[in-house]
Amino acid sequence: MKSGIHPNYAETTVVCGCGNSFTTRSTKDSGHIVVEVCSQCHPFYTGKQKILDSGGRVARFEKRYGKRNTKAAAEN
Repeated sequence: MKSGIHPNYAETTVVCGCGNSFTTRSTKDSGHIVVEVCSQCHPFYTGKQKILDSGGRVARFEKRYGKRNTKAAAEN
């Protein structure tokens, strides 16, 4: 491999808008990255995600194919 062509890969602190911070590695020179959301506050990871039903598509799908019963599937 050629020497001197790879960027510096240093430890970087990532700080979220919610106050959570963690250390990772990055090629960013400052060593500090600020993000708006992280896995501690993003709705997908916290379980607060809302499913948006545009035009009743979910209801129409459940009517056509039936709603999935998770308890019956777990028992079988």
